[in-house]
Amino acid sequence: MRQIILEKIVSTLQPLDFVLALWQGGSAAHGYTDEWSDLDIAVVVEDNCVQQTFDIVEKALAEIGEIELKYRVPEPAWHGQSQCFWRLKETPPFLLIDFAVFRRSSKNEFLEIERHGNVPIAFDKANQIVPHPVDKSKHLSTMQSRLNDLKISFDLLQPLVKKEIYRGHLVDAIGNYHNWTLLPLVELLGMIYRPHRYDFELKYFSRDFPRPIVDRVAPLFCIANLEDLAVKQQIAEAFFAESLPLAETQFRSIA
Repeated sequence: MRQIILEKIVSTLQPLDFVLALWQGGSAAHGYTDEWSDLDIAVVVEDNCVQQTFDIVEKALAEIGEIELKYRVPEPAWHGQSQCFWRLKETPPFLLIDFAVFRRSSKNEFLEIERHGNVPIAFDKANQIVPHPVDKSKHLSTMQSRLNDLKISFDLLQPLVKKEIYRGHLVDAIGNYHNWTLLPLVELLGMIYRPHRYDFELKYFSRDFPRPIVDRVAPLFCIANLEDLAVKQQIAEAFFAESLPLAETQFRSIA
């Protein structure tokens, strides 16, 4: 069904003059497609044809099966493009169709090979899909700035976790622990083990990080109660302090 949907979208859009290019991202670009993967598709269209493109694709999907779910991302979306999700009835719930529309005039930052993989290209009529390496100087500058922030903000924000533990507020404490302890820790570790994607938070975590790191971090996400949280917050805090000089060393080695 995945291939049927993909071929239907490609065959519908390729003949249209205002649709300039189509490629796949996500698991297809990283070589991890399996039975649980969704279908990530991106197209480039003429600037005034965004809604028309969505309407045409939706009609084509309805010819395959009944559309069970639809979610049009409110604009402006976080990535600056237009996006819609569909799921067809009688297809696995994992086979979500993630369809992004890029305007011809917009900047496309989703073709950086180190960050977004090698995208499979279905067609490219106007040389719109030009995969390229990360701008090393810009990326390192951004990462250095973020590392400087983390060195200050991590210690500054740990009391937000601890005070909710002391108050006996489990839910509040877990929320703060996730946001202000674990995510910064993962970001710092990303600077060491996946510098090109250090800012991907938990996305691709189990694939990108070495198994010993995955095994060490994973238990920190499993909280039984306030006492357990207090212990794991201290472990995570020590892990951050241990990793900070490693991140600084790693940065110097790739700069």
